[in-house]
Amino acid sequence: MADIKMLTEKATQIRKDIVTMICKSKSGHPGGSLSAADIVTTLYYNEMNIDPKNPKMADRDRFVLSKGHAAPLLYAVLAEKGYFDKELLGTLRKFGSPLQGHPDMKKLPGIDMSTGSLGQGLSVANGMALSAKLDNKSYRTYVLLGDGEVQEGQVWEAAMTAAHYKLDNVCAFLDSNNLQIDS
Repeated sequence: MADIKMLTEKATQIRKDIVTMICKSKSGHPGGSLSAADIVTTLYYNEMNIDPKNPKMADRDRFVLSKGHAAPLLYAVLAEKGYFDKELLGTLRKFGSPLQGHPDMKKLPGIDMSTGSLGQGLSVANGMALSAKLDNKSYRTYVLLGDGEVQEGQVWEAAMTAAHYKLDNVCAFLDSNNLQIDS
């Protein structure tokens, strides 16, 4: 288990990487990426069963970044964990880069779901969690939601679905940062 000092240092480095990426690309969503750095750092360094050397490990825990516009956060933590070379962070939103404005699971190791359309992440996470239960697997699925997207009906339907199927292996986090574009 990681100690608080190490987690704080990692979250600080991840925030620096986010700011550097977004400034260099002159494009992106800094607020939603920065506000969830502590949550995602804690998951990747203290909670999740993952292996950067084996990103498709069958029994790995899954992570769904429902608020896909916070992709710089996911890219920073994956690079810090060793899924890919940190030099790639400098290519955020550049033509031909695998680091685009929303995560693409076909372009980078460690991304379990391509996201971008707000409100869909919890439904996808439920599917992953239900699959684990049906296959008698022990992995957990974590999902990070933004406070704006939880106004979508699909999120509430997904929450009711998780309760209905007793999905105790899905864990949702709400980044309530009050940074919705339309207030």
